[in-house]
Amino acid sequence: MFLQLFSGTVLIILCVINHALCLELLLRRVKSRGPRWDLKYPVFGHVVIMIVVVLGLFIAHTIEAWIWAAFYHLVGETTSMSEAVYFSTVTFTTLGYGDVILSETWQLTASLQAVSGILLFGWSTAFLVNVRGFFWRKHGMMQPLSRDD
Repeated sequence: MFLQLFSGTVLIILCVINHALCLELLLRRVKSRGPRWDLKYPVFGHVVIMIVVVLGLFIAHTIEAWIWAAFYHLVGETTSMSEAVYFSTVTFTTLGYGDVILSETWQLTASLQAVSGILLFGWSTAFLVNVRGFFWRKHGMMQPLSRDD
């Protein structure tokens, strides 16, 4: 059990590092390119920005699912990398079909992956909402909160 907890913790740390770096890159991209896209496409510039952010978040989560998949495959829990990616994606999204299962040796690790997925998807949602809110306020589609609210 200790090995599962330790391995899962290391994988979670790797995913958090990846997520933080991806969000930092996305934020820098939006800050540097966003104003230009807004000027170039006054009606749909914010839509372009949201597309970039959503695709960036998708890439971040894909990398994280692959990190876990590589682990499952390296420890011999899956017969192919394809199966590892499938299992990892289903687990990371907490969908959990149950058609591929791990041995008792690594079952707890899969649970940690599901917890990791919930947290990272939540972080992504908060990021997306903040970017969206920034551009909505900028375009007058949403009023900033006053101190009285």
